[in-house]
Amino acid sequence: MRKILLHDIQYNIGGPNTVLDRIERSYLARKYRFVRISQQGGCGYNPIKAIWFVHHYARLINAQHADCIYISGLQYVGFLMTLAAKFSNVKRIVLSVHGSDWDVPERTLRRTILKYVIEPIEVFLADKVFTVCLSEQNIVGALKCCRKGANSGVIYNTFPNIDEQGISKGKLRDMLNIPSDKTIVTTVGRVTDRKGHAYIIDAINKCCDDSLVFVIIGDGDYLEEYRKQCAGAIVNERLYLLGNRDDVCELLRDADIFLFATLNENHSMALLEAVNMRCAALVTSVGGNTETIHDGVSGIVIPPADSDAILKGLQRLKDPSLRQQYTDAAYEFAKNAFSEGNTLGKLDQLFA
Repeated sequence: MRKILLHDIQYNIGGPNTVLDRIERSYLARKYRFVRISQQGGCGYNPIKAIWFVHHYARLINAQHADCIYISGLQYVGFLMTLAAKFSNVKRIVLSVHGSDWDVPERTLRRTILKYVIEPIEVFLADKVFTVCLSEQNIVGALKCCRKGANSGVIYNTFPNIDEQGISKGKLRDMLNIPSDKTIVTTVGRVTDRKGHAYIIDAINKCCDDSLVFVIIGDGDYLEEYRKQCAGAIVNERLYLLGNRDDVCELLRDADIFLFATLNENHSMALLEAVNMRCAALVTSVGGNTETIHDGVSGIVIPPADSDAILKGLQRLKDPSLRQQYTDAAYEFAKNAFSEGNTLGKLDQLFA
């Protein structure tokens, strides 16, 4: 069997590692021997630590004598791991673009160097490069530096395809004692500025509708902002902060609306899981969101950074019949468009 190394960044929560988990559990595990290369933290921008990082991981890769390494992501850490792979004995480097500094409009010297120097070099060094949504093909300028034939286009993340009927409802409502006449609005993922949490906070504070209950699942520095700015909503049991959970799908079975206010995004695994669990989606018009949810057909798409648009969307989605219409359409589209054949089948070709 061909040996494939999987670059594991070891986030507590996040899409790239969920993707790796699903690859290992898929039919590909019968064709390839997968081995994780677990990255234990970063090295900052200290050049001495960066040299140590490259040397250390090159040795780990060498010890495996692998046919291919799958590296998750661009940015600085991805660049160093690609360098390590280039200095090793691995035969092929496959680079997946789950995020890039091209996604962030912030203009600083550091981001400028990453966008115009670091990421283009990383892309050039890889044997095969793909993005997980079409929008990244159009946004990430570093892709212009792919060697001839290296850009493999888009390989979407795979739909979870979990039997939602096999997961009992009621866990979230029972745990938090939320009455059945309340509409649960859930968001899942890292609780950071780039995920649009400032605008969710603003929407909660503007919201005068007591029938809406907000549940935040995930960890990050913005949790403290929720505690500071939404203390009243927490006391009045209109907002719950659950932190990281390992039973997200069970909790999503009770969620009526999945709110995804992110300011930039690729092909979100959290959104796919919410669609799988039949949550009505309210998403921002960024990245791969609109490649999963089609406005007025399978959900509601709103502009980013707009708390008023969040509130209007939530009011529309209080209608159970509209939620049912959207969830059915989103589920049917996603399970076909992002099936294993359309996703892992393409990845199989790169590994082979």
